[in-house]
Amino acid sequence: MSTLNDDDLPIGWAWSRLGSLGEYINGRGFKKSEWSNSGLPIIRIQNLTGSGSSFNYFSGELDDRHVVRYGDLLISWAATLGAHIWRGPEAALNQHIFKVRTHIDPLFLRYLIDYHLDEMVTESHGSGMVHITRTKFDNIRVAVPPLEEQRRIVETLEDHLSRLDVAETGIANSITRLPALRGAIRSTMTCSRQLEAELPPGWHWGRLADVLDRIEAGKSFRCEARPANTDEWGVIKVSAMTWGEFRPAEQKAVPAGKQVDPRHEIKVGDILVSRANTIAYVGAPVLVRECRPQLLLSDKSLRLVPKPGIDKRWLIQVLSSPIVRSQISAKATGTKDSMRNISQTDLFRIRIPIAPAPDQAVVSEEIENGISRIDKLAAEVEGARIGARMLRKSILRKAFSGRLVAQNPEEESATVLLARIRDNGAIRSRNSKQDIRKSSAKKAASGPSVRQSLASSHIQTIAKQQELPL
Repeated sequence: MSTLNDDDLPIGWAWSRLGSLGEYINGRGFKKSEWSNSGLPIIRIQNLTGSGSSFNYFSGELDDRHVVRYGDLLISWAATLGAHIWRGPEAALNQHIFKVRTHIDPLFLRYLIDYHLDEMVTESHGSGMVHITRTKFDNIRVAVPPLEEQRRIVETLEDHLSRLDVAETGIANSITRLPALRGAIRSTMTCSRQLEAELPPGWHWGRLADVLDRIEAGKSFRCEARPANTDEWGVIKVSAMTWGEFRPAEQKAVPAGKQVDPRHEIKVGDILVSRANTIAYVGAPVLVRECRPQLLLSDKSLRLVPKPGIDKRWLIQVLSSPIVRSQISAKATGTKDSMRNISQTDLFRIRIPIAPAPDQAVVSEEIENGISRIDKLAAEVEGARIGARMLRKSILRKAFSGRLVAQNPEEESATVLLARIRDNGAIRSRNSKQDIRKSSAKKAASGPSVRQSLASSHIQTIAKQQELPL
């Protein structure tokens, strides 16, 4: 929401609504049966946000309204909301994306939408794909400066934000490298950089069965769809073992009167893995550091019980090392990455470098110290990421409250600009209605197809729009 009120409106600025600042053309839906291996790439929201780079293609006939060209302003109004300048090849406009024919400076409108993004998110709804309705989007109140000032604001924003973009890219790259850095420490300290590599004196290659006394599995329960109360038995969910730490709150209540086996109760100090999880987390270990009473293993969880003399902290680090994780991923079965399974037999067979008992505590201590330093670095990087985000918001707030560039009272005011936009919109509306009537009369006289009539009307409308001055 804008931080401006009517009394703070800068010289030459005026209030408007997003819907009045451009023509927002929604994309069309493309059925799978229309996809092809060539033609125009179909722009999806993930192609705008950077979360996906692959395309489906469309080779059929396409209304020019649904063709996107380099430099077009696009707005994703569902899933991930935001404005984007298209920098790719000529493409097809997919549903849930607006192509904008702006009535003001297009880059200014792009940044204006970014500034009001929090308000758009607040106004969005939906449990599956969140989206903002066209009415709510159109009615977002915005402050508009004179056209020349819009261009000065864009020039200044591009200068500031381009440097900030470079910094944020560096921060993002640092964040993505942190897991590999943790893995490198574990690989080095557990001597597991390469399978069957030569080990230090006293070390030897073995199998997980050599350091485990047994593996204990939980039991399947038809649980209630709520967490267990403190006086009830609960069963952990897969999510309790998914994030690198044990989360005892991730559990469901066992129905009253259901018989439970107390041998399946989780205790502090247990090493747990999920036998069924995503490819990234199946078989990944967690150490139970704290746990509520009456919490049970599920049928998708396993407790690894080390042999006497095996240091649990060392075993956790070995199980978390890249070479062990890659073996588990390779042995996990299932057709979907969202749910892979690892058997107890396959877990027992995992190859590991085994340190002498006196060395295990030392190794685990050094790994934990190294991981702790990386965690501190991660916190600093995350702080920088949050700071960069706040700085971006601060720059945009200055831009759209009239404090980023100077005002010039001699420039045509936004009030005049918006009045001209309204007048031109009224003319376009009249011309469009006239075109529809002419098209209907022509159809009655010559009987062309509906598609031909609409196409003719659309071409005439575009021609007249292009002749109108702004």
